[in-house]
Amino acid sequence: MRLLHFSDLHLGAETHGKRDPETGMHTQLKDFLRCLDFMVETALERDVDAVLFTGDAYHFRRPDPLSQREFIKRIKTLSDRGIAVLLLAGNHDLPPSYGEASALDIFNVISLPGTTFVRRPDVISLPTRKGELQVVCLPYLPRRTLVSVDEERGLDEDGIQRLMGRRVQEWLESLLRKSIPTDAPTIFAGHIWLKGAEFSGSERVLSSAFEPIIPPSVLRHQRFAYVALGHIHRHQAFDEFKPHIVYAGSLGRLDFGEEKQPKGFVVVELERTQKGDWEANWEFVQAPTRPFVTVRLDVRDSNNPTQAAIDALNQNHQIDGAVVRVQIFVKEAQREQVNLGRLRELLEKRVDHISALEIRSEGIPQISDEPVSHSLEELEQILRQSPIEWLANWVDELAKKEKHLGQRKRRLMELAQKLMEM
Repeated sequence: MRLLHFSDLHLGAETHGKRDPETGMHTQLKDFLRCLDFMVETALERDVDAVLFTGDAYHFRRPDPLSQREFIKRIKTLSDRGIAVLLLAGNHDLPPSYGEASALDIFNVISLPGTTFVRRPDVISLPTRKGELQVVCLPYLPRRTLVSVDEERGLDEDGIQRLMGRRVQEWLESLLRKSIPTDAPTIFAGHIWLKGAEFSGSERVLSSAFEPIIPPSVLRHQRFAYVALGHIHRHQAFDEFKPHIVYAGSLGRLDFGEEKQPKGFVVVELERTQKGDWEANWEFVQAPTRPFVTVRLDVRDSNNPTQAAIDALNQNHQIDGAVVRVQIFVKEAQREQVNLGRLRELLEKRVDHISALEIRSEGIPQISDEPVSHSLEELEQILRQSPIEWLANWVDELAKKEKHLGQRKRRLMELAQKLMEM
């Protein structure tokens, strides 16, 4: 049986890009859809039996109609070709308030053949062309789902974290009791934070105050042939023991914190051993996402810093078609000699998007030709953020000047979360 595991699509994130004048579509959305199309094409070419999506289809909990339409179209393509699809709820897929619908709930209403959306912990029997696939599902579980306000009284954060961990383990044990002994393969799908997982820049908002951190040993159950995880954007595997525990990682790059990371999905082969149990072999397939490139130019020894920067950019072929940020290091006396307009004109002919174009010199505030005011798209992006995301970004900005705030960020975020939950 062949599976495809992908995760953390985040359609609707429009931080690094611009509106395409021909289609009106944001270039970051176009990039994510290109990666999604590549995933669908690979699923069809490799004749996979099931596709597992482990959470965060959209970047915002109330996604825009365009993102929803494009995601549904591609899931429908898989369904129309007889591929079973399991969609797991991530933290970005949960509604903002109790009692509201998730944007992914529509998949359980329109009833695409073979497609199932799982919002609560459950055991799913997924029918595929090669037979049944049993999936133990653990969607994202926020703190308040696991621990009540009353239970927190008298506990410090370490105590609360231990209690959340025990509750997750209890959920898992309950699901395993619910699962049916079968000759079919059983796998685990979760949107969780695993202890020891490596982070990327886009996940700076994550905090142990909001959710449990689970040791890998909790998921090492002999019933599982494979453990498919989402939530952490960096592709990585815990392969020292079986079953293989794999984060597919985000399908495309969200920001410069993911500049050096390969992005893609995982193709999994489930095969019977001579003992009669199931084992997995997996392969990471890289998606054609836009490159993010940071260019640092030191022109302090040049008599003509603008021309020196132009010459260096002309020799840099990595920036072609990329999202770039350029940092030009000069002496204080050279700052007025750098023509940012000429450099921007050169870059706009070659790159997909200029994220930043900055002049830097030691001890002097940076100069950028980026406008101070926000565009309508940027304002819309800011207004869509949750209060917690606002606070985290605000603290990060202040911490650049007041270093002690960075050390106090965790406590500030914990207190803010408690205020929101009162």
